[in-house]
Amino acid sequence: MEDKKTFINFPRNRYNDIIKVVNNSNDHVMALAANFSKEADSHLVCIQNDDGNYQTQAINIQNKPRKVTGASFVVFNGALKPASGLTAKSSIVEDGLMVQIVPEDMATLKQLLREMKGYTLGCGAIGGSQPDEVVELRWVEDDKEANVGVKSVIDDQAMDGVTSLRIHNSTDYIGESRMIRWTEVFLLQVPDGSTRGSWGDPVDLNKLAETLARACCVALTEHLDKLKEASMTKIGLRVAVDSEKVEYEIGANGEKLSADYMKALDMQLIPVMHQAASQNHDGPITLELLFHVLE
Repeated sequence: MEDKKTFINFPRNRYNDIIKVVNNSNDHVMALAANFSKEADSHLVCIQNDDGNYQTQAINIQNKPRKVTGASFVVFNGALKPASGLTAKSSIVEDGLMVQIVPEDMATLKQLLREMKGYTLGCGAIGGSQPDEVVELRWVEDDKEANVGVKSVIDDQAMDGVTSLRIHNSTDYIGESRMIRWTEVFLLQVPDGSTRGSWGDPVDLNKLAETLARACCVALTEHLDKLKEASMTKIGLRVAVDSEKVEYEIGANGEKLSADYMKALDMQLIPVMHQAASQNHDGPITLELLFHVLE
């Protein structure tokens, strides 16, 4: 936020996350969490005072003028009535921003986000010569701050800047006394546009990841006790699929899994990989899936 202008930046490689928010929101309210902004020289914070009430303050860098202020979230409220006499209204709420708009603008906003297009909202009186404040939504370059410091459990490959998706509703595959769960997928190399939610023909990356996860879990279920005894409870599977070749690596604690597991893994994974390769004409795909062996 700066001088009667508020910019809401959406990294292009976060399209899938934005679409989840759009699809899960209701007709009148859509809430988005924000990252800490390196461009801001101050940031909104919400502080509880001695009376138990909350108040908003802006903290800033010492001895530096406050020009750009960051916020922790933004909420779009699409219940503004035309009778209010306002085109839109922007206000600070705790350590975030509330933008009130009419229902028609809410529908337009969601559609433009689906199309990865920007949108500008003018806040102020209807019929005013110029808005009192402008809220601009814009798509910006990819976020390269993802997974900084994270390393692959297979071979310690750095994952800095690699987009990953947490898996919240995966199936648990249960062995004799333990179970294995798929928890995350890293998109190491995907065709252009695949991270933007199209994930359709010819290769559906979402479906491919799910199928690979299922195949890996089925192959390892009978070996869970052995993996636990070897302290291999966090396992990575890296799969490369191209039209001409397929390959995979699997490991834990920076080491490859031994040959004892390869027969079962080959039997489950290779058919899935060849099927994906036969459909892939858009370029190489490399995914790394993360699994946990649990009690």
